[in-house]
Amino acid sequence: MTPAMATAPAEGMGMDMQTDEALAGLARVLAREAAAVRELRDALVRQREGVAGNAIDAVQGSCDDIARLLVTLDAAKRSRVGMLARLVPDGPGTLEAVAALCGGSLPPALAEASLALRREAAATAREAAVNRAVLQRTVEAGEAFLQALFAGAGDRDSIYHAGEHRDDDGSGFLLDRTA
Repeated sequence: MTPAMATAPAEGMGMDMQTDEALAGLARVLAREAAAVRELRDALVRQREGVAGNAIDAVQGSCDDIARLLVTLDAAKRSRVGMLARLVPDGPGTLEAVAALCGGSLPPALAEASLALRREAAATAREAAVNRAVLQRTVEAGEAFLQALFAGAGDRDSIYHAGEHRDDDGSGFLLDRTA
C-alpha cells in the first residue's frame, strides 16, 4: 500500500481495491486473534478443572496449550500492528485512525471482528483472574500442608508418647567388638 491510500477520499467501504483488501485482511487477522483468545480461555478453564480434579496431566497439558497460544497471540498482535501501520503509515496505527481513514466508521466486517476480539479478551481476562486466585489458594494450601507436616519433625512426641521417652544414658548402643 502506498501513503496515497491513507489520504485518498473514502469511497463506499474503503478508498480503493488495495485498501479494501487490506481492511478485509485486517478483519481476518482480528478474527484469527479472537479465535486464539477463545482457545486461551478454554485452556484456562481446562487448567482450573485439572487443578480441581488433581489431574497433573491435564494441568501440564493446559500449561503447554497456554504457552503455545501466547506465542500465537504474540504473532497475531505483530501482524495486526503491521497491517495497521500499512493502512495508516503516518498515524497512530489504531482502529480509530483506520475509522477516520474510512470516513468516520469502520467497515462492518472489521467492526464486528474488532468487537468480537474485545469480547473474547474481556472473557479471557476474567478466566485468567479466576485461575490466578485458584492457583494462589492452591499454593497457599500446599505450603500450609507442608508447614504442618514438617512442624513436628524434630518433636520427640511425634514418635514417643508422654512417659515413653527413652533415656539418653548411652545404653542401647551396639558395638561390634570382633574386628
